[in-house]
Amino acid sequence: MNNFGKNQKVQTGYLQNAAYMRLKNFQIGYTMPRHIIQKAGISNLRVFFSGENLFTIAGLPQGFDPETIYTGYGAKDGSNNSGKTYPLSRTFSAGFSVNF
Repeated sequence: MNNFGKNQKVQTGYLQNAAYMRLKNFQIGYTMPRHIIQKAGISNLRVFFSGENLFTIAGLPQGFDPETIYTGYGAKDGSNNSGKTYPLSRTFSAGFSVNF
């Protein structure tokens, strides 16, 4: 009990690498050539595909979002280290835009 210096040294045994890479938004589209679509009476036709929250590469345990760790969201004890949040939803969209 008198050894106050015990376990006071800097250590990295419990640290985790929180580096990550995330593709949050990806959109690709194609505008049809005017000489093809003018025959149908269309002045502009664009087709597109969009995806959000497609993937995250991280070395953290499953269920931890690297962007929300230490934000305090969901912590019941007042600490800022919960990391418990709902996962980001993956969304896909496709569509077209037509001008006559």
